[in-house]
Amino acid sequence: MNKLFLLLFICFSQIILAQTVISGSILDNNTKETLIGANVVIKGTSIGTATNLDGFFKITTTSDFPITLTVSYLGYANKEVVVKGDKKDRIILLSTDNKTLGEVRVIDSRLTEKQKESPLTIEAMDIIAIKETPAANFYDGLGALKGVDITAASLGFKIINTRGFNSTSPVRSLQIIDGVDNQAPGLNFSLGNFLGASELDVMKVEIIQGASSAYYGPNAFNGVISMTTRNPFIKPGLSILLKAGERSLLENAFRLAQVFKNKEGEEKFAYKINFSYMQAYDWEA
Repeated sequence: MNKLFLLLFICFSQIILAQTVISGSILDNNTKETLIGANVVIKGTSIGTATNLDGFFKITTTSDFPITLTVSYLGYANKEVVVKGDKKDRIILLSTDNKTLGEVRVIDSRLTEKQKESPLTIEAMDIIAIKETPAANFYDGLGALKGVDITAASLGFKIINTRGFNSTSPVRSLQIIDGVDNQAPGLNFSLGNFLGASELDVMKVEIIQGASSAYYGPNAFNGVISMTTRNPFIKPGLSILLKAGERSLLENAFRLAQVFKNKEGEEKFAYKINFSYMQAYDWEA
């Protein structure tokens, strides 16, 4: 029994003697202030530690001297130190890694590059302006744009007029949604936004007015109303709209968009569903 204890004691002593302890402090080379949280790693291994509040570190390893330490700290140049023997008051100095950067200017604009380069006269209402408009809906808010007049034929039927032609006829303007003509089947003109895009799905509305609208063909001699809707890849999720007002006005809408990914996590397919319903007493005959 005593021999067994003696054997265990000898083995345990050999394990203790085989361990190497490396300790020291990390300081700033200029100010000589301690660096808290500096990383100290034995090169080529995952054995390492970080300095404490006093800039002190301690690493225990079974490797033999010499040992190469890699020291790194944010804002300082990395440094490799070769430790050839045990030393208690080891001090490692790090120098700042100064880099001179050129001037950077961040300039933003709510006008797209397409609008700036376009020879057309374009009045636009983006998603921020749609949210901030005091009108009942974004379509009525278009009347606040320069050179745009809106004629209300009914609660749900509004006509946009440009170029000074104030008319209740909707055939003077061309309305497109995501590049597709929004004419009502059999009527050959758009019923305002009655059959247009949902307010939850509109991202931007552009109105091209004046002679420039001739770029879009003979049906656009009074102007073009171009709507861009939200991409389901960019704006997934569920949105709900509820409005109520005079004349027993009740308007409901929801938008549902979802993105599907493959096994690699890449977005491959997306869909969106828009539904809107409005009822009100427009007039009584």
